Amino acid sequence: MKEDIIKVVCQSVENIAKNNDLPDLTVDIEVGMPKRKEFGDFSVNTAMLIANKIGKKPREVAELIIENLPPEKDELFNKIEIAGPGFINFYVKEESIVNKLLEIETGGKKFGTSNIGEGEKVLVEFVSANPTGFLHMGHSRNAVVGDTVARILSASGYDVVKEFYINDAGRQMNLLGESVFIRYKELFGHSEELSEDGYKGGYVKDIASKIESDKGDSLLKDSPEQASEYCKEFAKGILLEEIKNDLAEVNVYFDEWYSEKENIHTVLKGSEDTKLNAIKELLNSKGVLEEREGALWFKATEFGDTQDWVLIKSDGSPTYFLADIAYHFDKYERGFDSIINIWGADHHGHVSRLKAALKSIGLDESRFKVLLIQFVRLMRQGQEVKMSKRAGSYVTMSEVVEEVGSDVMRFFLLMRSTESHLDFDLDLAKKESSENPVYYIQYAYARIGSIFKKAKDEGISQSSNNLGLLKATEEIELVKKLLLFPEVVEESAKSLAPHKVAYYLQDLAAQFHMYYNKCRVVDENQDISSARLYLISCVKTVLGNGLNMLGVSAPERM
Repeated sequence: MKEDIIKVVCQSVENIAKNNDLPDLTVDIEVGMPKRKEFGDFSVNTAMLIANKIGKKPREVAELIIENLPPEKDELFNKIEIAGPGFINFYVKEESIVNKLLEIETGGKKFGTSNIGEGEKVLVEFVSANPTGFLHMGHSRNAVVGDTVARILSASGYDVVKEFYINDAGRQMNLLGESVFIRYKELFGHSEELSEDGYKGGYVKDIASKIESDKGDSLLKDSPEQASEYCKEFAKGILLEEIKNDLAEVNVYFDEWYSEKENIHTVLKGSEDTKLNAIKELLNSKGVLEEREGALWFKATEFGDTQDWVLIKSDGSPTYFLADIAYHFDKYERGFDSIINIWGADHHGHVSRLKAALKSIGLDESRFKVLLIQFVRLMRQGQEVKMSKRAGSYVTMSEVVEEVGSDVMRFFLLMRSTESHLDFDLDLAKKESSENPVYYIQYAYARIGSIFKKAKDEGISQSSNNLGLLKATEEIELVKKLLLFPEVVEESAKSLAPHKVAYYLQDLAAQFHMYYNKCRVVDENQDISSARLYLISCVKTVLGNGLNMLGVSAPERM
């Protein structure tokens, strides 16, 4: 419906410019929906936007716009009024609104999708957890948000690649190898304390036991360095597989698994250099590095950051920041038009320094976007849950999925803006009632299926021939809500805000349940029944499409 209003208002503005020999009056037409019914179904502020160009008062321009609307206005609107300083309010004919249901029926599973992305290549990198332990609730929000952002971008015409960056190089991985080796030696009576930063979870002992079963005591004959390296690689393989399995439990799959060790630190084929050294030399050639007290610094303050940063420490070892610059330089080299990172809110300080580094080597930092995600608290009976049987110090993602299921897990993690902290209520998550938003939406979808079964038993089928009979206020408002879906998806894609689709689905389910309770769908009047069945079929289509974008199932029965 909004597209129709934009079309006729644009035509009117063009007519005004042509008839009055005025310069181009092109302007973006913004169509709003008044909160109060007496102000119409839709409203535009176009008159106020072009008043200065025409040299008239906004209300006078509004009158001009109405006078120059094309003839099809009579088919679309009951009346058009001017309000306030120059708003134009449109009162749409009920028949014009309900006939838009045909677009939903025609669109089917494609309704809500668009091509606003025009095939733009987008890399979405998310989760990227060190393979040193299990995924926890913080990772789960990152995983679900990242995957849903990718789904919505794909539905909006972007060419999306989902990537997991495997942090399999550096100190944390070395600590993992050392921790596993210590636990391995314990199996043969060698007692040794873990370092303060070592990994103490029970899973480390489990991995050590697997190595013992596989290798016997052979590692005791190797040097500590060789044995720890073997333990590190063995543990990485097991934990990476655990991570993949945990992600699959919530319907998250990646197109690329990018290893830091293999891509950033390994000598490249046909070269004697690594990407890490290559990026250091590139930065040096730009004159943005400086040696201070034996360390090599990046002069980030020259590119808008609040401080400079160490790239090579005084002992000659590279910092994580240098590897991160190399990784992101590689993303640009792979030809992506847009690069999106999903990071925890505690990484906010890293955004400006990485953008500064990209800018310093001549890359367009505006192509690099970071979506920061606030923390999750797991709650039970009003108290925070912190301990885990599996990991020891934190509750794993897999444990929560096992308790509440994938659908609930995903939806609950999408119910709030990523800028907001999220309390994940386990008690609410397990309720099968209208209090649980996932159940409420899925029940609406399943309820429509049961209505169609009843209609079939009574020999009634849906038809678009009688849509003009849909006149109840609840019906008109429900149709208007359905027609908003493509706009919600588009806005979610542009703002990287998947919670907007979740909000929309909750509102749509609420409107449907209210409509169902007030208007009898399978009625004695078969003509009305056929029209109402057509309407709720469109509701089912939109609910299904929305749930699919969120990675949540749409059950036929509950």
